[in-house]
Amino acid sequence: MRPVQLELTNFGPYRKEVINFTQFDHAPLFLIGGDTGAGKSTLFDAMTVALFATTSGDRNVEEMRSTFAGPEDDLTKVTFYFQQGNHLYRIERVLQQERAKRGGGTTIQKATASLVIVDKIGGQEIEKLGDKIKEVSDQIEQILGLNAEQFKQIILLPQNDFSRFLKEDSKTKTQILKKIFGTGIFDRFQKSLEERLRQSNKDMEKRQAQLDGHFASQVWSEEESAVLAQTPASEKLARLEELLAQRQENLEEQKSILKDAHEDLAKLQKSLQSAQDVAKIFQELEQAKERYRLEIEEGAQEQADAKAHLEELQFAQGLQETISSLKQYQKQLLQVEHDLEIAKEKLKAKEQAFKEVKAQKESLTAQSEDFLQKEGKLGAWKEAIIYARSLAQEQEKIKQSSVNYKQLEETYQQASKEIELLSQSLSDLEANRLSLESLHEAEKLLQSVSYSVDKQLAQDLKEIEALNQELTKTEKRQQTLSLDSDQAQEILNELEEKLRTTLASRRQLMIAQLQAELEDGQPCMVCGSLDHPEVDGTQADEAALKDLMDQVEELQAQKEKQVAILSNRQATLSEVETKRQDLLDQVVKVKLTLEKHYQELEEQVKGQFDFNFSEDYEAVRGQTLLRKVKQHYQELQKRYNKEEADRVHYQEELGQAQEKATDLAKSYQEAKATLDQVKERLKDLQEAHPELESVEVYQERISLAKQELDLYNKQVKENGEAYNQLHADIQGIKGQLESLTKSKEKTSQETKRLSAELNQSLKAEGALTNDLEQIQLWLLEVNKQAIPKLQAQLTSYQTLKQELQTQISKGKELLQNHEKPDLAALTQEVQTSQESYDKQLAQVSVMEKGLKDATATYQAAKTLQDSNQEAFKAHQELSDLVKVVKGENTALTGRLNLEVYVIRQYFQQILDYANANYIGLLTDNRYSFVLSEEGRRARDHFGLDINVYDQLTGSERSVKSLSGGETFIAALAIALSLSEVVQNTSKGAVVEALFIDEGFGSLDKEALTKAIAVLEQIGENRMVGVISHVDDMKEGIAQQLAIIKSHDGSSRIKIVDKG
Repeated sequence: MRPVQLELTNFGPYRKEVINFTQFDHAPLFLIGGDTGAGKSTLFDAMTVALFATTSGDRNVEEMRSTFAGPEDDLTKVTFYFQQGNHLYRIERVLQQERAKRGGGTTIQKATASLVIVDKIGGQEIEKLGDKIKEVSDQIEQILGLNAEQFKQIILLPQNDFSRFLKEDSKTKTQILKKIFGTGIFDRFQKSLEERLRQSNKDMEKRQAQLDGHFASQVWSEEESAVLAQTPASEKLARLEELLAQRQENLEEQKSILKDAHEDLAKLQKSLQSAQDVAKIFQELEQAKERYRLEIEEGAQEQADAKAHLEELQFAQGLQETISSLKQYQKQLLQVEHDLEIAKEKLKAKEQAFKEVKAQKESLTAQSEDFLQKEGKLGAWKEAIIYARSLAQEQEKIKQSSVNYKQLEETYQQASKEIELLSQSLSDLEANRLSLESLHEAEKLLQSVSYSVDKQLAQDLKEIEALNQELTKTEKRQQTLSLDSDQAQEILNELEEKLRTTLASRRQLMIAQLQAELEDGQPCMVCGSLDHPEVDGTQADEAALKDLMDQVEELQAQKEKQVAILSNRQATLSEVETKRQDLLDQVVKVKLTLEKHYQELEEQVKGQFDFNFSEDYEAVRGQTLLRKVKQHYQELQKRYNKEEADRVHYQEELGQAQEKATDLAKSYQEAKATLDQVKERLKDLQEAHPELESVEVYQERISLAKQELDLYNKQVKENGEAYNQLHADIQGIKGQLESLTKSKEKTSQETKRLSAELNQSLKAEGALTNDLEQIQLWLLEVNKQAIPKLQAQLTSYQTLKQELQTQISKGKELLQNHEKPDLAALTQEVQTSQESYDKQLAQVSVMEKGLKDATATYQAAKTLQDSNQEAFKAHQELSDLVKVVKGENTALTGRLNLEVYVIRQYFQQILDYANANYIGLLTDNRYSFVLSEEGRRARDHFGLDINVYDQLTGSERSVKSLSGGETFIAALAIALSLSEVVQNTSKGAVVEALFIDEGFGSLDKEALTKAIAVLEQIGENRMVGVISHVDDMKEGIAQQLAIIKSHDGSSRIKIVDKG
């Protein structure tokens, strides 16, 4: 990732700034310079906010909105162009912030983000990658191959952070590296494995319990359970196989016994079945004999009577057709005679009605001449009514025209008066109305006052308010820094006192050690004397001496650090005091400008508008004057608008009144001409038809005549219809009488014929009777299907008789050599055998079920044991893996858990890279990094302490013993190496930029030159920018990005080229 351009709007101290980093593409190194608090580190914040929505330090993103930006100002926004691979990306983020609402008040603007690929800066969008915050953040991590922590470690080396990392204890280093390299995944992996092992342990216990449950199952008998209890666990499955084999053998023996019992039972059942068959034949023979006696012998007479009655019914059936036909014709003859009488009565009634209608028709014909005359009068009346209506209409027109003529005359007089009044009102309004020039003058005054209040005064007051806010912040910071300086001084005093005490203790122990090494006759290594009178033989405590020396070294380092802290705080305090004084001066200056602008405003208003200028203009901000001027202008404008509207209104009404008067005069003349014309037409009509009566008289005559004509025509029509209908009805009835007479003659003849035929049959030879009533009774039975029933009865009797005779003969034949068997004895014998068989069968079923359950239990136990072997193998592999990741397998990780082991490997890579590339170059090959002896021996996360090996002394010592400049050099080497290692291990991420924040002030000129040379060497492949106050760096780096503070708290950026 290579920065291309950074655009800031109301971000930190920047109102609206653009930094084009391509200006530094050909420079191996560029400097970022500016006063304290100007916003140098804020540029790094802007890049991390754009990419990851987080700052490079501890500040919250929401705090990055400029303090001088109000809710009505532009939104805080960061736009960042960067090159990755072959693509140019543009990411834009708007922070969550308070903004003004339309209509007043404020609301919260939610944070937004967008990421696109573009063809150039400010150019066309090629591809949209995301417009949601999470979507954009995910895309950035994927594109860069880095998360926020890794990015800050690779591209940003923040102020004091990398030197702090050098001296942090091992535990803190572990946490930092864990965060940078994301090794928490190994810790989560270890915990996941441990949880899986716990679950596996539970599973193994559960499996063993299940297997023990199979061995202790209730399917095993007490004897089998006792055998299993005495059998070792490894042999129990084999023992189960033996028990199953024994059960199978016992079952086969029991099945053989069951087979014999089944054969005995079958023989007895066969004998019983044969006896039952013989007994059944005996029983059926007795039943057949008894039935023959009851149904054949005793029923013989009944069957003879039935046969005789069948013959009677068959005789009656032969006469049934003749008798039925005779009855039908007799009934038909009676009906025809009845219909004939009815038709004669109808004909008589119709002929009488026809006579009456014919007489009415003749009467109506005689009246036709009178009604023809009435029709002639009706035509004359209709013509007369037309003239009567015209006469009435003309009279009504004269009446209406007279009224209209009078109304128009009155309306015209009123219109003339209205025109006179409107003309007078318009003249009065023109004489008293406000002039347009007066309104323009008031508007110019309002615009002038508005500009002075809203622009000049408001800007002055806003600038004073911003300066006062900045002054308040500065004074608070001054108080805080003052307290911090006092605390730092107290801590320094305590450290100096503690150092003096520790040095004194160390001197006493060193003296004791020197005394302990003195020998009689040997010179003292301090004074050279051979006499040692003060030696008392006391032995020095070397461990205590070593501990005190370490304490002295630690206290000296703390003192140096505290001196630097105190110095920095005092310098910062001085800068803050200077800034406070500058702010006070600026406030006074702006207040003078404000007073001047208010005086100019007063001069401007005087003579044009009456206003009391004694108001507190700083409190009310000139708004009262502006409000009064605006109110004055609005009142004039309202008056002018009303008067103009009234003028237009009067003009419109006058024009309408004049136009109305003209129309009325014209209508007046037209109405007079119309009235004269109507009077003339009325006169002509009255002279032409002097005999005319009123319209109502003619209407009444016409109505009566029409009613009489309509009634006559209706009677004529109804009479004609009745005449025709009666004539047709009479002809129809006559035809009906003729047809009925013929039908009567035919039916009478057929009735006589059938009566003669029946009498002949009753008198014939062989007739069973000549009693017609008896024959009628027999026919009733015939109609009820008596003949088929008697025939069926006789046939059934003969069939049964034959069947019973055959059955009796066959039974006697079958029982010739048999006696009646004893079924009770045989049944008891079979039942006893059946009970014995059932008992044996139940026993076999119980044994089979027991064998089946035992076999299933055995199979389940065998399957479970086989499964347990596979599970135990997996469990053991999991247990071994847990030991490895927990560091319990020393052959692989040397007692380090997996995460710590990985962190140690990363840390060793950092030291190796620093030794190979940086530390030697920066120190003329004097120093190289090594893990401390405790670190090399450590078996936990406390093994990351760093020593330096000093080529001059041939020994190693703690990095805490290095001077301030050496510490910075060492920290820079570690930081640069950490950046490279993180980049090399972060998904192939390529970062072509590096920014270093402060720290160069502790270097001497030679070390600074070397540091710059290393950074320039890095700058051949990466963009390298440094922040520094060191003058030598400012002079030695040609390309510079200068940040300049303004009096209102904002900053601006300027590119400087000293080449």
